[in-house]
Amino acid sequence: MTGQLTIDFDLHEGAVLRVLGLVERRGFEVRGIRMTEAADGRGALALDVRARDASRSLDTVAGQLQRLHDVRNVTCIQGVAQ
Repeated sequence: MTGQLTIDFDLHEGAVLRVLGLVERRGFEVRGIRMTEAADGRGALALDVRARDASRSLDTVAGQLQRLHDVRNVTCIQGVAQ
């Protein structure tokens, strides 16, 4: 399964590493990454991901990301071609 995660978050120390680490630990390979930064101390990551096996759920990892301290919003689109 492939997909895209868009994560809006506060740019605090370690926030990017926490996001990427969670995605990797939950069985997804990061195949592409784009980041933008706003002047107000916020950022957005767009991650193109691919599941390591069929048992992985993009919705599940999106819900887990939403619970991270610095994360404000997560959206996921399944089946994005890479």
